[in-house]
Amino acid sequence: MELRELRCFEVLAEELHFARAAERLGLAQSGVSRLLAGLETDLGAKLFNRGKRSQVALTTTGALFLPEAQAILRQAARAEALGRRAARGEIGRLEIGFVASAAWDGTASALVRRYHEAAPGVEIHLHEMETPRQLQEIAAGRLDIGLLRARADYPPEVSVRALKHDTLLLALAAGSALAKAPKLTPEMLKGEKFILPHFGEEAGFLARLRALGQAGGFTPEFLTPVRDFITVLTAVAAGLALGLLPEPAKSLGMPGIALREIDGLRLDSTLMLASRRAEHSPAVRQFLALARAKS
Repeated sequence: MELRELRCFEVLAEELHFARAAERLGLAQSGVSRLLAGLETDLGAKLFNRGKRSQVALTTTGALFLPEAQAILRQAARAEALGRRAARGEIGRLEIGFVASAAWDGTASALVRRYHEAAPGVEIHLHEMETPRQLQEIAAGRLDIGLLRARADYPPEVSVRALKHDTLLLALAAGSALAKAPKLTPEMLKGEKFILPHFGEEAGFLARLRALGQAGGFTPEFLTPVRDFITVLTAVAAGLALGLLPEPAKSLGMPGIALREIDGLRLDSTLMLASRRAEHSPAVRQFLALARAKS
């Protein structure tokens, strides 16, 4: 049983006339007869009683079958429309990961808002997670898009491009002598302790603190890594150590914290847009295109 046979049956049931049905379908009358015969053979029943001059009438079986055939045709039309919308990226589901610092200054929300306005039919799920886990989830196919911090290498399944560069700022306790100094040089940090989140090494923050130590002529001393940047800031505000954070941390306005640039040494971190290298999802491709247009 084919959709074209059902469509032929529906039109003939509406017209009850072979010539008019053939005209509507753009077929010869013989084509209508052939399609109808195929459908009746599949069902094992007559659907029409044929009269004179191409006039027909539905049989009892035909009358019972008509609403079911119409339902099938409507569902097929809906399925086709749905498939076409999905192929254009207008509907579907998107799993987006982001590092916390991409949310602090509104970068993540601005990208998601722009995409949602362009594709309101796509269901979006947001996941805050650190860079290493995002890369694992993207490579495994459980995450579609990642907003993460640049690192030295990436899984072969993942493709990345730079979104923006953030200056790295030194976080100090607001009342400390260092925070009150008119300028902050690497040499002034000798003897200080530093604290990083547990993903700091993979995200490049450990290397940058070592570069800071090299510029200041000292080897940095580190406390035990902590869960995230909020814990880093809490430790800094308590006077336990110094931290290094992306500039969007200014948006947090966390009490007891001073964020300062380091004089004579520029340290930065790049926010990257990541996705699967072999990506076929129209929704993901549309998100990437909008993000590229924005950056």
